[in-house]
Amino acid sequence: MATAAANPQFLTVGEAAALLNVNEQTIRRWIDAESIPYMELPDGSYRIPQGALVASLRGNYDLAAELHELDERNVGLTDEQVQATALADK
Repeated sequence: MATAAANPQFLTVGEAAALLNVNEQTIRRWIDAESIPYMELPDGSYRIPQGALVASLRGNYDLAAELHELDERNVGLTDEQVQATALADK
């Protein structure tokens, strides 16, 4: 799938807002409305996959295919590994 890169870029709310030249509150409203793809981290912050964000704005984002590809790629990860990665992003 074109929107899922081998090493996807995950943006903070501020980075996504800067990329799209909109206010951070706009990004948060889109997250609340589930208009854009996002991940909520254990600490309550969000990460937005850059490729999926752009694709969702173009109208050609396929969430089911993205999730399937992520599942296949990360099948061996444990919860502890995911949490360790999230903490390393801080």
